[in-house]
Amino acid sequence: MGTISLNSPKLTIAMTGTATNTLTDSSVASIAHPALSYAPSLSTGAEANQANRGWQSKSRSLTSGANEVLDLYDLGGTDIGAGAGNDGVGQALTLEEIVAIAIVNNNAIADAGILEIEPDSTNGWTPIGTHTAANGGGLRGQGLLLKAQPAEAGFNVTDASNHRIKLTASGANVTYSIYILARHDDDVSSSSSSSSSSSSSSSQSSSSSSSSSSSSSSVSSSSSSSVSSNSSSSSSSSSSSSSSSTS
Repeated sequence: MGTISLNSPKLTIAMTGTATNTLTDSSVASIAHPALSYAPSLSTGAEANQANRGWQSKSRSLTSGANEVLDLYDLGGTDIGAGAGNDGVGQALTLEEIVAIAIVNNNAIADAGILEIEPDSTNGWTPIGTHTAANGGGLRGQGLLLKAQPAEAGFNVTDASNHRIKLTASGANVTYSIYILARHDDDVSSSSSSSSSSSSSSSQSSSSSSSSSSSSSSVSSSSSSSVSSNSSSSSSSSSSSSSSSTS
């Protein structure tokens, strides 16, 4: 398996309008309301204002009255074309924190189909909330549900207890799309660990190298000393011989 990463994550939302009031003298008072520009500065990683996982599935179809359950922890059983539970490039996917999730009812605006979104009755993912036709929160055609939490905790996803959402088509068929920015903490720790390990190996290697170098110097030094001693001895011998001759 290769290394999974997410480059240049981005989340941008704009909501704008201009409120005007035309006075009796035909002059106009206006103000930019609303003027929302939401664009947190995101980078790659698993901390606050970061994301390292991305997933989407476009144009999913539900016939009237039918529903499907998505497991947000590992998308088990959901195949978007690269294998069940895999992301768009064929890597196994695990999501531990949701940074942003968007769900769109792709139906035409006048279509009857309402998309209901809620935690599943078994291990439901509660941060999504309950949006049904009955409580008026279901999405009609072109409706959008978006939740974002770039803080370090994100919206937590816990396997086997808090990870499943149910989507239901109410009143008529529905086509919908879902988009997710998320995090997986363990892979970041792992990589970091590998990096440290590699660094440590390099240090040890460097240390061994220095040690070896030091030993070589020591050996050379001893060798030089020995040669110097031998020379001295030789010199003494010569001197002795010369004295003898003179005598």
